[in-house]
Amino acid sequence: MASPNATIVTNIAAAPSYAAGSEELAAYLLLNAERSRCGFGLLAASAPLDAAARAHADYQIINSQYTHQEIVSQFPDGFTGADPVARVRAQGYTDLGAVSDEIAMFMSSNPAQSKLGFGEKGIRGLLNAPYHLSGLMSGFRDVGVAVRSNDDTGRGQRAVFVQVNAAHTASAGPQLPGSTDVQTYPCEGSTGLNRQLTDETPNPVPGRDLVASPLGSTVYIAVRPGNRLTITSAAMTQAASGQAVMLRKPITSENDPYAASCQQTGCFLPHQGYVVPEAPLLANTAYTVMLGGTNNGVAFSRSFTFSTGSGG
Repeated sequence: MASPNATIVTNIAAAPSYAAGSEELAAYLLLNAERSRCGFGLLAASAPLDAAARAHADYQIINSQYTHQEIVSQFPDGFTGADPVARVRAQGYTDLGAVSDEIAMFMSSNPAQSKLGFGEKGIRGLLNAPYHLSGLMSGFRDVGVAVRSNDDTGRGQRAVFVQVNAAHTASAGPQLPGSTDVQTYPCEGSTGLNRQLTDETPNPVPGRDLVASPLGSTVYIAVRPGNRLTITSAAMTQAASGQAVMLRKPITSENDPYAASCQQTGCFLPHQGYVVPEAPLLANTAYTVMLGGTNNGVAFSRSFTFSTGSGG
């Protein structure tokens, strides 16, 4: 149960306007289900954020780019703003407090490639990439989703883009856990997680070829922004056999390799951290996680079981 001073959203009054059966609806429902299960709060679908996500996905397809930026001098076609802040404001989300820009891209040489299934596939991939996972589980209140390909633009690179822009207004502020709460993703009962991480920019392990040497399923830990998280112990075992899983050293703001370039690359803030297995996990397998640490100097321990899916 969340602390009394939490502001976590547990009910969304308005239903999303995504078309029934659309990839956008599938992505939105999966993201909200994962956030809700683990206590991070629901996100409301936002038409301006949908428009910003769709426009930037199309910009990347048309101009054969994969980037958070838009450069009008080099690629003016489809330009709507140099950065996520400018793009969401251009679409009418003007009372902006904060915004994230999460992108999953799937290249293909098949001109007939369908987008079918890529909404959920994109969200699953982003939820196993620590620097994107932290954005998707942050305290935003609204979200826009686009799943686009060159079938939608009629030109450009053969790829499927899953674009997610989450934000909160300055007037509403972020969703916040209670001051004593410790959140994790995954959490007890989470299922279908990607079992391996083969790509992320920024690379969680600088210099490591994640295609040749993937990581496993990321475990994200967070406390209330403004508090400081430490992770003093972390372990993972196969739930059925008790066999230990080798984990990398936990990452927090104290040892994040991108702390010095946070504005350019994103980084973990003092209230966030993660642990990740050194190698891929098994498919369709349950794992138990045991964590220990402090939330603003107060000790905590957490234990939960999640399971991987067949993909990833």
